[in-house]
Order: sequence, then structure tokens, then C-alpha cells
Amino acid sequence: MWLKMIGGATVVISCSIIGFIIADNFKYRPKTLRDLQVALSMLETEINYGHSTLPEALRSISRKCEKDVAELFVLTTNNLALRNGFTACEAWEKALNKFYSNSYITKNDYEILIAFGKYLGFTDKKDQIKNIKLTVDNLKQQEILALEEKQKNEKLWKYLGILSGLMIFLLLY
Repeated sequence: MWLKMIGGATVVISCSIIGFIIADNFKYRPKTLRDLQVALSMLETEINYGHSTLPEALRSISRKCEKDVAELFVLTTNNLALRNGFTACEAWEKALNKFYSNSYITKNDYEILIAFGKYLGFTDKKDQIKNIKLTVDNLKQQEILALEEKQKNEKLWKYLGILSGLMIFLLLY
């Protein structure tokens, strides 16, 4: 009897944890998108008013921005510092691939950031700033969608995890 109760409690707790983990994806994506917007705005300022090179600007931003997105700028800076013949676009894309696998961004967010990287370091100052503003605007739209998804799905997954655990528990007994 006690063994069944312990097993049932384990099932309920496990399912609940899974539900909460899935709900966390909806919770952290808007924050990551907001942090990316802030970091790109800092890059815009560095390009517009600072007279530093791209690796210096990226390094400076990585120190100032939130930890969850700083990794992207650190990786890009490191790729450029290796001097393996990477263009800024290639360094950004390589860093973004690694960042994508470790973050809460979706495929659409990834595509926006890839499109941004295609023009990184290839155009003049004015076009760089236009590209950054376009990317920030696109990320704002994604943030709005992410907040809507969060409101709709976060509670759903939490309840679904708990209730599925309880349902399995009841079916076993």
C-alpha cells in the first residue's frame, strides 16, 4: 500500500515538474527578446556615437547587457578574435547557432537574428543603423506574440502537468 502511494506521488510530482518546465519556456522567451532588443539598441549607440571596431563594440555590449543574451555577443567576439577568416556575418551566424540551442528563442526569432547578421559589417554606418532598427522592430513584434503565447499557454501547461499526473495516478489505482 505504501509503495503504491509513494509510486503515485512520484508520478504526480514528475508530471507536475514536466508541466512547469514546459511552462518556463513561455515565461522566459519574452524576457530574452526584450534583452536582445536592449543589446541591439546598445549596438546601435556604439555604431552611431562610438568610434570602436565591431569586435570592441560587441565586447562592450557583452559586458553591459543581461547575462542571458551576453553569451551571443561574447561568442561573436570570440569568433572574430580567432582570425580564422570569418566575416562578421559568419561569426554572428556561428555564435547564433550555439546561442539558439541554449536559449528560449524560437525558429522565427532565430530567422530574424540571422537576417540581421547578413548585413553585419558589410554596409555603411547609416545602413547598419537601419538594419538594427528593423531587427529591433521585428523583435518587438515577436515579443508581443510571445507575451500572448505566455498568457495563453503558461497556466495551461502547469495545470496540464499536474492534472495528467493525477489522472495517471487515478488510472493506476
